[in-house]
Amino acid sequence: MEGKYTGIRYVHAKGEIEAKVWHTKYKKINYNTTERSKTGNLENKYSIKINNFKINFNKRVSKFKIYDTIETESKLKLFSDFYLPISIIKTTNREVEEAQKTYSIEEAKNIGIEELQEELDNEIVEKEKIVNKNINTYEVENGIDVYVTYEVLENIGTNEKIVF
Repeated sequence: MEGKYTGIRYVHAKGEIEAKVWHTKYKKINYNTTERSKTGNLENKYSIKINNFKINFNKRVSKFKIYDTIETESKLKLFSDFYLPISIIKTTNREVEEAQKTYSIEEAKNIGIEELQEELDNEIVEKEKIVNKNINTYEVENGIDVYVTYEVLENIGTNEKIVF
């Protein structure tokens, strides 16, 4: 018989494989917490650095009680690619206020759920494929553990080349 094939033959198959994939986020929300917020007040201080020697033009101590510090260094250049060993350092202090917050169990739950849902919503592109949302909260010492799980229908099939 001519044309009869008796060995194993591999063929490509195309199709879509969908599965329910779980995306879970976790966060602990403390009942007592300190919130930091910027007041908008700034102070700038300048210094000059020659090689490794630094000269401060202001006192190093800030007038703010609580602050964040940002330091930027600018090197002086003579030509487009020739830098002098001299740089100017600008130190910016941004005043920060700290406020003590106390949450009830319900407030802590809601804050945790909102934050985690926002994170998951930003990660998942196809919102219409969200099949189910599970929210679990557990009271622990000094706070509450929040777990939010999205069950999403996702295409998990991949095209692969068969190599002989």
